[in-house]
Amino acid sequence: MPLRLVSVLTDELCALPCVREARQRSLYMNLVCDDLGIQWIEQGLPVRAEMTNFVSQALRRNGQEGYRVLIDGVGALEGRETGENLDRLVRRAVYGVESRGLPELPGVFDAEMQRRVWELLALGPVPRPVLHSVLAGELRIELPDAEGPVGLFAHLAEQNAQPDGLPPAVVLVEVVAALGSSQAAALQTWSEEWAEATELTGALRERRASIARGAMPDSTVPRALVVMVDPAHDGTDRIYVRHWVNAAAGFWQPRAFAPQETTLDRLAPAVLRAVRHGEAQWAGAAEDTPVHVEFVLPHALLNHDVARLKIAADAFEPLPLHLRFYIHLRSLDRMRIRDARQLSLWRERWRTLQEAPAAETYRWSRTTDPLAQWQEKLARNPRVTGVILQHPAERGHGLEALAAALTEGVGLVVWDRRPDTPQSVELLQLLLGHSPGQLPFKVHQLRVQAETEEVGRLLVGRNIAFLWDDPNRLVDCEEMPA
Repeated sequence: MPLRLVSVLTDELCALPCVREARQRSLYMNLVCDDLGIQWIEQGLPVRAEMTNFVSQALRRNGQEGYRVLIDGVGALEGRETGENLDRLVRRAVYGVESRGLPELPGVFDAEMQRRVWELLALGPVPRPVLHSVLAGELRIELPDAEGPVGLFAHLAEQNAQPDGLPPAVVLVEVVAALGSSQAAALQTWSEEWAEATELTGALRERRASIARGAMPDSTVPRALVVMVDPAHDGTDRIYVRHWVNAAAGFWQPRAFAPQETTLDRLAPAVLRAVRHGEAQWAGAAEDTPVHVEFVLPHALLNHDVARLKIAADAFEPLPLHLRFYIHLRSLDRMRIRDARQLSLWRERWRTLQEAPAAETYRWSRTTDPLAQWQEKLARNPRVTGVILQHPAERGHGLEALAAALTEGVGLVVWDRRPDTPQSVELLQLLLGHSPGQLPFKVHQLRVQAETEEVGRLLVGRNIAFLWDDPNRLVDCEEMPA
């Protein structure tokens, strides 16, 4: 079934009174179902989603006859001329002006198997972000937004079989079952019947085991927005902003969005655009887990205060970004390095950090640690997993110490952006005593406190920089082409 046919026909139907108005829509659906001899239970979805599923089922199960009945139903309620106009609009948009008929709409599954699986998928929904994340990891193909299990089945039935011979729609059924659908047993029985009839039982068994592993959530993976800022390096102030959205906590499947060219003083609107993409992807999550916004910055920008970027919300004053999200920094330069030794150092120190609060914490100050001795000290002690910097903003001092820590694989670095605040070091030392899983939340607490208390501008939370750079959650951050 051509996906464009479903999309165009749904668009045109949703513009008609017989579909826009709820009672008329039910009458229209009943007329179509009676003529085709099918059943349809309204799912209470938004109109477009409901009609997408309905149109897909009518076309999938009945091909050209389904299309004819969908058009005739409009003619019965809106008049024959309206039905004929709808037919012409759809044919022109999908098949061109010269088209003289719709192609056959064959399917991988017979009508009875489709009827059964659609009913099972509709009865046992799973959270959309989790479903999309696990399914994307299994199929390695782009999936349409805003589709639940039924809509995804209609879309995937059009796709080519996977290398193991399984159709993507069968993989979808297995993923829905693995994610705890109330109809899991019946869904797996359906898959097994199909596999037995096509002599793919072995492939199904292996894929089921793979899906079971992929459906196990990782507690260290949050819902996240990753924002990369990359200077153009052409003598101008241009930057490229790219972003990725990780839709579901527990599963690292970041989705890339188109880059935007802007300048550093116009970074906030670019971040707002990214946030809106994220909100669309996070919609439908089963739980309200925190969202992390991770800024992947080049070395020269790591001291830029991205946490307090102000983004506008409708009808309200712009608010600092860190009031809504957990904000932390990541190193663009390190993420781009392909050196196996550095990657190994980074992963090993991160693994050590996850075992307990920062095993050892080093402080760096220009007055006590010459840069060469500082890096040598880090290199000699692989147990160092956290670093506190002093004087990071001073040219020729702090950022070089940060670069040395990154080179030696340290993934946790905190500092006060103010130039000379030795009193904040003790507080930062206490902060790093918390368990690793608590650190993003604790930093968020400090920032909120600094925004809401009268003396907030004097608190470390107003000026804290928090580098939390997980080597297991990378994005494709190759340089933008010139």
